[in-house]
Amino acid sequence: MADLSEDVAALMAEAAAREIMPRFRMLREGEIEEKSKGDFVTIADREAELWLTPYLEALIPGSHVLGEEACAADPRRMTLIEGDAPVWTLDPVDGTANFIAGDEAFGIMVALVEGGETLRAWIYLPASGGLAMAERGGGAWWRSDGATERISAGTSPASLADVTGAFNVRFMPDEWRRRIETFAGCVGRIANDQCSAVDYTSVARGLKDFVTYHRMMPWDHVPGSLILREAGGVIRDLGNGEDYVPRLLAGPHLVARDAASWERIAEAIRRA
Repeated sequence: MADLSEDVAALMAEAAAREIMPRFRMLREGEIEEKSKGDFVTIADREAELWLTPYLEALIPGSHVLGEEACAADPRRMTLIEGDAPVWTLDPVDGTANFIAGDEAFGIMVALVEGGETLRAWIYLPASGGLAMAERGGGAWWRSDGATERISAGTSPASLADVTGAFNVRFMPDEWRRRIETFAGCVGRIANDQCSAVDYTSVARGLKDFVTYHRMMPWDHVPGSLILREAGGVIRDLGNGEDYVPRLLAGPHLVARDAASWERIAEAIRRA
């Protein structure tokens, strides 16, 4: 991978070491807030984003960071993704509810978007030290315990009774929620980690077969979508079958290990 990939990976690891892991299972009263019902933020989210933002912007002059917490404070920042200038999407702690609960299923997610196209992506899982990286047209890579290897999502089992999936239906319209919840009874195993960083890297590495989503905030989906695609996977709108792009904010979307299994699972959901 090019130097930029290593620079960003190093920044993510440092942010985790400085601002996130010292607070893991150590949060104090007053360090957790509820932005909206069921949507939490901690001091680790805010401090990690504040620390990372200037360093990311310094890597590419003229770039801007579209961070989850900055956008929560000023929703007008969402228009950054609509422009042609370089934009870093940043989720400083994806899986905040897990982080608060002391569950290790959380991560940092970063992507570089320019002109509406995702060029590079990183997902770092601080609790395990696992790192996924991808460059458009350059493949997807997984680093763990000092070893880096190219990853492939592979293919899903032909039988739905043998697949493993995750279902995120909280923001789904009622009709799609009903179909997906009905379909959930047909799959072999449900593995809901409630963390996009874990879900995307798991599908890209062939550890899960599919995931469903509806609300498509850029910081939640832009990084994972590139890593997934470079590993051979797909993410498409369940309604019209179109590929996900960074400027889409709603679904429903289905993530799958390969195009054939996407078609098979999508059809089963539509029939449910």
